[in-house]
Amino acid sequence: MAVDGKPYATYDRKPGDQMAEWPFDKPFYLILNLAIGGAWGGQKGIDTAAFPQRMEVDYVRVYQKAGG
Repeated sequence: MAVDGKPYATYDRKPGDQMAEWPFDKPFYLILNLAIGGAWGGQKGIDTAAFPQRMEVDYVRVYQKAGG
């Protein structure tokens, strides 16, 4: 995984990993979300002074290994 061309996180599968330990062999869905509310989870409402907000996404690129 990379952000602005710089590695952000990597996940290497080790020999003997089971599905419970390696969930990346099943379909995943990308969700882009501008979450509002922080750690409150909506319990205390939303501070309207934080608005307006926006999320701008230039592009999203997804890679898949050959044969996968």
